[in-house]
Amino acid sequence: MAIISDIQLSTNRYFEDHTTTALTGSFVDRSFGFSSFSILIVNDDAVGFIEYSFDGVNVHGRLHAGESRVMDFRRQRHIWLRGESGGESYRLEVY
Repeated sequence: MAIISDIQLSTNRYFEDHTTTALTGSFVDRSFGFSSFSILIVNDDAVGFIEYSFDGVNVHGRLHAGESRVMDFRRQRHIWLRGESGGESYRLEVY
């Protein structure tokens, strides 16, 4: 049985939600200040979708109302988010 010993977890944490940073209809950069290990996005809104991007231009994913996405082993220093109409409720957790 092989043991993987070179996986390095992040000791950093990043959290934001709609009460700290409101979504708009345009992509807005969220800079973590570190390279992520795992990213969780939750669309807590009752209607509407949230899109995310890793370059600020292309849509890399969309979360409809009530959906969430976990992206483990995703090394990113930024993520860009936008709402369908702006003001959607969400949570973004990164470590």
